[in-house]
Amino acid sequence: MRYGTRMSVLLSMISCLGVAAGQDALQQGLLADLPRLKNFEAARVSSHDPTGGNADGRHDWPLQPGETREIANLSGAGAITHIWMTIASKDERHLKNLVLRMYWDGEAAPSVESPIGDFFGLGNNRYYQYASLPIQIGTDKGLNCFWRMPFGNGARAAITNDGPLPCIAFYYYIDYQRYESLPENTGRFHAQYRQEYPCIPMQDYVLLDVKGRGHYVGCNLSIHLREGAWWGEGDDRMYVDGADQPQLHGTGAEDYFCGAWAFGESSPKTFGNLYFGCPLIDGGHKRNALWNVYRYHLEDPVPFRSALKVSIEHGHANDRKDDYASVAYWYQTEPHVAFPPLPKAADRVFTEATTYTEDWTKEAEALAPLFQSADVTAEETLEHGNFWSGGAHLSINATGPAVYKAVLPASPSDAGEYLFEVWYTAGPDYGESELWSNGKPVCKWDGYNKDGVIRKKLESTFPLTIDKAINVTEIRVTGKNDQSKGYKCGWDCFRVTPR
Repeated sequence: MRYGTRMSVLLSMISCLGVAAGQDALQQGLLADLPRLKNFEAARVSSHDPTGGNADGRHDWPLQPGETREIANLSGAGAITHIWMTIASKDERHLKNLVLRMYWDGEAAPSVESPIGDFFGLGNNRYYQYASLPIQIGTDKGLNCFWRMPFGNGARAAITNDGPLPCIAFYYYIDYQRYESLPENTGRFHAQYRQEYPCIPMQDYVLLDVKGRGHYVGCNLSIHLREGAWWGEGDDRMYVDGADQPQLHGTGAEDYFCGAWAFGESSPKTFGNLYFGCPLIDGGHKRNALWNVYRYHLEDPVPFRSALKVSIEHGHANDRKDDYASVAYWYQTEPHVAFPPLPKAADRVFTEATTYTEDWTKEAEALAPLFQSADVTAEETLEHGNFWSGGAHLSINATGPAVYKAVLPASPSDAGEYLFEVWYTAGPDYGESELWSNGKPVCKWDGYNKDGVIRKKLESTFPLTIDKAINVTEIRVTGKNDQSKGYKCGWDCFRVTPR
């Protein structure tokens, strides 16, 4: 090869490398793709007034009670990239009563089904501003969603008014992109609403339970405290592809939602970030307080090939009975399993917790299943007055001296000695009882009270010692006062404090 030819080839290589380097530079950074020329067609459906007037929320066509209205019917392949909505309604519960449903590729069952407030992270039936990456609430009552929602052969969206009043105006933009086709490995967007009012004792709250192939991308959770004190501590658990044990096991609700220490201990503070936040705290740690938290797995989605179950404890070891409402978001191949039936509109709103609760205590009645005895039950106490924490107590219907044992869950971090306070029930037919832990006495009481059923408090005589692993609690009914008519035992709640 001659010198001139070699030089031409070398210059050509350098030029190519320079172009490649320039392309690499353009491809770096959050906004790097913006200069690249686009091959899709931008499109939109909206609530604009087709007459050219200003009834853009269709004030001339209110959404009537019981009516379902299709707000988008898209054809071909594409992806919804942005949804904006705002609502004018005299129905104070319209965030719970209006239901959003979305369907992909001609499916009969919706892939998105949720009260509209919960879908946008406003699960407590009120508006508040926050800004995550996929969902942002603007001033005033501007609902924005940036979840990408692809479809291969058409998409539909509909709003149903389950409320008692017409929706005066319903404004919306649905921005989307039209494509020639979708890649074969493109999952479909899903959003599912769930609630438990209150959460089921000793059982995880399930955020998501699905089958198919896909990946979980997060949730928002709205909480109504039915008792005082901190609602968190509950571990999050993710069971991938039918596993018996969670492959992803968290350390507490405040940790899963990426805060810590009860979001501020005695004075919790709201916060909001791109992937996680707590945009609403109304009432702190008091009964009837409202909280909202979110966690979006945008950088760390959880893939599954055949199934996924995502759950979280309500309180430590499911020892609380708060109201939970949630929306989980994920992508998967179709078909998806049927969603749980959507609760009736009247059942979607939290009711006020009127039952008295003792702050920072644990409810003894939640331990009833652990005793595995027909004599030991969770029994309501409201007939005796609103003095028992949680409106119930652990009832032992003993007919004579007896010992009742339970193995209580604990973790290594719980190990140590604690001061112990116990609230118990006394009455004309209650006996003498002792509480033991790991073979050591903690406290004892005489449950006899001649003038009716009342609640009393007792501080422990001895410290409560909790071991790292197995902890055996015993309630020993040892006898009765000569004037008592029976051997019953009632345990309302307890508080443990590190020594």
